[in-house]
Amino acid sequence: MVRLLSIALFVLTTSTATAQLTTEWGRLRQYGREIGVDSLCAQPDSACASRYFTDVVYGHTPRQMHYQGVLPLVDSVRIGRLTRQLLTGADWCPLLDSLETHDRRYRQLIAYCLRCLVDDYIGDSLTIEQVQETLNTYRWLNRFPATKRVIVNIPSATLRVTNGQGNTLLSSRVVVGKPSTPTPLFSAYIPSLVMYPYWNVPRSITVKELLPKIKRNPAAVLAAMKLQVVDAKGQLVDSKLINWHTPARAFPYRLRQSTGCDNALGVLKFNVNSPYDIYLHDTNARQAFVRDNRQLSHGCIRVEQPDALANLLLGYVRFKPNYLTVCPVNARPQTLGLHHPVPLFIVYNVLDIDENGSIQVYRNTYR
Repeated sequence: MVRLLSIALFVLTTSTATAQLTTEWGRLRQYGREIGVDSLCAQPDSACASRYFTDVVYGHTPRQMHYQGVLPLVDSVRIGRLTRQLLTGADWCPLLDSLETHDRRYRQLIAYCLRCLVDDYIGDSLTIEQVQETLNTYRWLNRFPATKRVIVNIPSATLRVTNGQGNTLLSSRVVVGKPSTPTPLFSAYIPSLVMYPYWNVPRSITVKELLPKIKRNPAAVLAAMKLQVVDAKGQLVDSKLINWHTPARAFPYRLRQSTGCDNALGVLKFNVNSPYDIYLHDTNARQAFVRDNRQLSHGCIRVEQPDALANLLLGYVRFKPNYLTVCPVNARPQTLGLHHPVPLFIVYNVLDIDENGSIQVYRNTYR
């Protein structure tokens, strides 16, 4: 009799625990659907639950993300604790909430259901997949805790610097690559910035765009654009001694633009450690920032507020408001290293929240 009672109690306890786990797993999957996370698997075993919690907290690498130079930091210990709490019937919600990103924009988007976003913005051809991609990008950024992060969104052509809590420290318009020369999506570190940089003209621009113009009137074009000719050793070459009839692709020199306010990079350049010849910089064409369409560059990122960005990354006020308009003649480039390299993320969110807290759907420029 005692044995039968023990068996019955065991069966009842097991059934109750199973029912509770099924209920909690259903709650988690429902929350996942609300924020655009796939179920991954049907049964809530340890491996599945761990993968699921990881995707809810940290997302996955966004589509079309190329080079990833910033190393992620996933809190696997607390993900394991979350998994145990779910499987043992403990309250897992508080720990999950503490692990998820607290970026205000993400929280605002998840407060607005996926279906509602698409229904309300269907006139802008918004899709569920694009909403999911934006939400996933915010979760993916949660893999990279840092006191400062620079995030550039291509469709909105904007830059913002956030702190570890996801609060915006700086927001700025930018100019990014046009569709024919798109800015790649990647993550990398900004280790330093350069005052009064040279513009070392990329080989492709030299061959395709500049040499055909220069050959027609070398002295006039070089003077007008303030271009210098440099050999393989970095020495200046007298343009009068160059055979400008050499085929463009066999041109043995490189071109660089002298420093100053007329320089294409303006008076500030932010170095970026990546395999691309892509960096952030000031510009001598600031009128472009007032345009709605700011996909205009060869791929580099022009920043409307480079002085404010530099001061923020340096951690002190190095550049006064008049720095961008004071242009010393023949200034030599000067590199300023950052105390800690700052991570940079180039992302592609067609849907996002603007600085006024309003939901925006931007043109899918790169399609």
